Amino acid sequence: MDLGPPSPTRRQRSDGGEIVHSSEIWHSDGSVVLQAGCTQFRVHWSVLSLHSSFFRDLQGLPQPPDEPKVDGCSVIELSDSSDDVETVLKALYDPLFFLQPSLPLSVIASHIRLGRKYDLKNILAAVVEPLTYENPSTLEEYHRLIGPSGYFPTKFQPYRGSLMDVLTLARENNLLAILPCAYCRVTLCYTQAELFDGVQRPDGTYATVSPADIRLCTLARIQMLRSQWEEGHSLRWLRTGGSKRCKDDDSCGKSRTRFSQELVLKGKVRVFPPIDSVLKRTKVCDACKEDGRIKIAEGCQKMWELLPSFFGLSPWAELKNEYG
Repeated sequence: MDLGPPSPTRRQRSDGGEIVHSSEIWHSDGSVVLQAGCTQFRVHWSVLSLHSSFFRDLQGLPQPPDEPKVDGCSVIELSDSSDDVETVLKALYDPLFFLQPSLPLSVIASHIRLGRKYDLKNILAAVVEPLTYENPSTLEEYHRLIGPSGYFPTKFQPYRGSLMDVLTLARENNLLAILPCAYCRVTLCYTQAELFDGVQRPDGTYATVSPADIRLCTLARIQMLRSQWEEGHSLRWLRTGGSKRCKDDDSCGKSRTRFSQELVLKGKVRVFPPIDSVLKRTKVCDACKEDGRIKIAEGCQKMWELLPSFFGLSPWAELKNEYG
């Protein structure tokens, strides 16, 4: 029973490749054999059916009399990679699998691909949650993830280029609620050269984004750079007058001007700047700091509301993760 077009691995098998039993997933009392490439996995219909409506429906279909069997079990050929299948089956049989503090991004990707394909709703929700946590839909949650040294993922195991891979994974699987923040992270965390050339992962391969995403991030960077200085936005306070209670208009004004010029000359994008850091760098009086804290916070919130539009996306309220 073939559930997809032949993959190169399966064609190689039909030309003489040796079929092997998985050393990790082979239950002697299993009732069905899944085959991915040259690897077979003996599992239980009851486990598959519990988690997947696809396999639940498949189990009820009549089987052809000449269907190949292994130890009396039907063999179902899958068009997926054996690594993906093994990864997902391990989770189905291990109730503690998703209690790990963080997962490799490759494991999350395997579960998303097969979770969508085979309607593994609980599995899919479990692996999308870490990505949603790391790419929130509110500014408060976004700021909460930024530590003293900046942003560092904790719900998946990061590596050089991992933010690019998160963006690609979210876009290819219609995880729309994740996209604005994922696009923003790629835009702000990588140089223009890295966007074009990719970033080398620890294994020597390169993390890249699609040409369409390179264009989106490049244009968004330009738009953010301009927008952050506009009226009511995150850095506008640096170019306006100080507090009416300012103790030294001249000194505070010069401090704001110096810092704003520094940001402009360096081409810095600071759409959601850490407020305490900005106020510390400007070295203004307490009254101006109080005024600045309010205006920067309001400006950041306005920029956050605009964030999806920088990447051609719908407003936040309309962005939902699609699980089908």
